[in-house]
Amino acid sequence: MRRFPVRSLLLMTLALVAFARLYYVTHTVPEGGGVPVPPRGIPSTPSLKAPICPTLEKSLEGVLKAPEDPTALAAARRELDACPTPPIRACELGPALDARFPLTAGMAPARELLDVLCQRCPSGANPCEQAVVRAVRASSRGATPPPALPLWHLEHAGPGTREACAEVVRALLAPAALDEEPLTQERRSWLEQLTPVCAREGQVSSPLLRAVVVQGDVPALASLVQTAMPTTTTAVLKPDRIVGPEGAERAFDGQESTSVTLPVAEQAPGWRKDGALSAVFEPPVQALTALRVRARGPGVLRAVVRVEEEVGLNDPDTRTNFVRPRVCQFQGTGQWESCALPAALLNVEALSVFPTKSPLSLIDVEIRVTR
Repeated sequence: MRRFPVRSLLLMTLALVAFARLYYVTHTVPEGGGVPVPPRGIPSTPSLKAPICPTLEKSLEGVLKAPEDPTALAAARRELDACPTPPIRACELGPALDARFPLTAGMAPARELLDVLCQRCPSGANPCEQAVVRAVRASSRGATPPPALPLWHLEHAGPGTREACAEVVRALLAPAALDEEPLTQERRSWLEQLTPVCAREGQVSSPLLRAVVVQGDVPALASLVQTAMPTTTTAVLKPDRIVGPEGAERAFDGQESTSVTLPVAEQAPGWRKDGALSAVFEPPVQALTALRVRARGPGVLRAVVRVEEEVGLNDPDTRTNFVRPRVCQFQGTGQWESCALPAALLNVEALSVFPTKSPLSLIDVEIRVTR
């Protein structure tokens, strides 16, 4: 019988040993080692993320249940200090802390928890932001919560400052630049307190703030803008387009012998913006510094100031928002009447004329801007 070659047997043995070694290396996990990485293309099972600050909510509830317990207060403060991003549920306890420890009772240690929550909770869940929004909306409906409350909350709103100021601008500041209903003393007080905070945070545009100052119903806000007129050269500006009755261009021709008669009654849906006559500037004037009027019959000049914020009035044709402060109330003696502006108006889209009683005869309007 023929024997199998020894050389072939050795090669087969070596192949079996190599295969066994390879199998052992690829199919065993070293003691204490990690879980094998799954093959590419097979997603691994995601690990459940541990909740952030899991016991903070219970600690805050403990303070609400036992406000005199120093141990509960210390535990809540310790957990809150160690929690840079409080969970939403903890933020939702802010109004309860606010009600349980009112500012009128002084800055109690437990109220400091609300302060920290306001500095860390995101917008939308920020208790100070929510308090400002509620108070401002209540004020705009005629309710009068204590003015100190929204001021404290606005000053401590942290990440919620932007949205809180947006409500202040929408509900309080923009209406103060529309020259429609007179401001109540309560609203004036709120504007005097809240507007400086939002202006300091950069949440009020300069055109809107200056429009409120020119309207003049909140004199205290004049300190927030540069009221000194620019010293650069001024020039008389003619409108690029005039909206009004036939012959309206005669009000800007500089001739004393020509005029245009303007009716009192509203003539079109755009009356709130255009009035009886509107001098339109395209693009808007960057700095309106002075103007004067010559007319027979009393009237009011209002500026149409385009604003960045979605507040005030909206023009569906241009899809822009604007406010409409009063810039001049003239008697209409037939002589020139100068209209002093307490501050330069920015972003002026138009100047509109509104007769106040009988139809007026508008002789001339002189508009000065800085170059």
